[in-house]
Amino acid sequence: MMTMLPDNLVEEILSRVPATCLKRLRSTCKLWNDPVCSAQFRISHVFHCDGLLLCTSESYNRIVVWNPCTGQTKWITDPTDRVMYWVTYTLGRCYQENNYSYKLLRHVPCYEKLIFEICEINSDLCWRIPHDVTPDCLLQVPHYSVYLKGKTYWCASDSKELDVCMHLLSFDYTTERFGRLCLPGPYCRLHTVSLSVVREEKLSVLLRPHDRLGNKIEIWISSPIDDSKAVSWSKIFALDDPRLGYCTRTSFLVDDEKKIVTCRERWIRSPDNTKAKPYYVLQYIVGEDNEVTLLDFGASSQSHLHSQLLFNYVPSLVHIQ
Repeated sequence: MMTMLPDNLVEEILSRVPATCLKRLRSTCKLWNDPVCSAQFRISHVFHCDGLLLCTSESYNRIVVWNPCTGQTKWITDPTDRVMYWVTYTLGRCYQENNYSYKLLRHVPCYEKLIFEICEINSDLCWRIPHDVTPDCLLQVPHYSVYLKGKTYWCASDSKELDVCMHLLSFDYTTERFGRLCLPGPYCRLHTVSLSVVREEKLSVLLRPHDRLGNKIEIWISSPIDDSKAVSWSKIFALDDPRLGYCTRTSFLVDDEKKIVTCRERWIRSPDNTKAKPYYVLQYIVGEDNEVTLLDFGASSQSHLHSQLLFNYVPSLVHIQ
């Protein structure tokens, strides 16, 4: 029986099985079907990296790294008791010679400056300050970040105001250094900026300029991200639709070959002053002819920030250390 084999031999066997078949195989063995139990762990925030999901609980007292493809999990309880709603976590791959490992990065918001702390995922959560000097800027929406090729990217600004000149802040998990990437377009002030990853090689941004182009939304795509080359941007959509992009928490996916964009937003509509405010999920499909189709998923009482987040998930056999 497979359950009687050593773990390293089982991993070697499963590593030779196509990732698309693993989901079907999980039903053949109870140990392979060990997902995050939603009844005991209500997910509030999710971050995606290399097929791994970093999930924060609704009660903000535990986090878990989960590979949905293999069912493997690693539960993490922060010994400093700082897993709270204002602390955000990201996950990234660190390259060391011919090997790699994963690191956790957490952002602790502060009125005066950014505070970041990092640790190895296979350690006992010995948090420390990254090697680089913490950048002098503010993250606009810390929970809405993306991971690409060893780096996490956030929308950031040099001011506490929301609709100000913004840029992309990056963090390299190998060098533990921060970087800055300019956004496309000539705009000085932006009402909405949202990030997405295209085919695991490019970045895409959704921009709504502030009080300049009326209802116009622009979606840009970068050249392949490569540290040895400068990044250039190409505009692929320019939409004039008053319904899209007014919510600062907009997530989207781009198919650059078929020229299709899917956007999702969550709105709060409260007809009275009741405590339980309904959340409305709206999804927009944008075709090559710039025609926008609206899908209204109706009201929901869920207050999870990431319950409506869109991101590209690529199955992976990455082993959680």
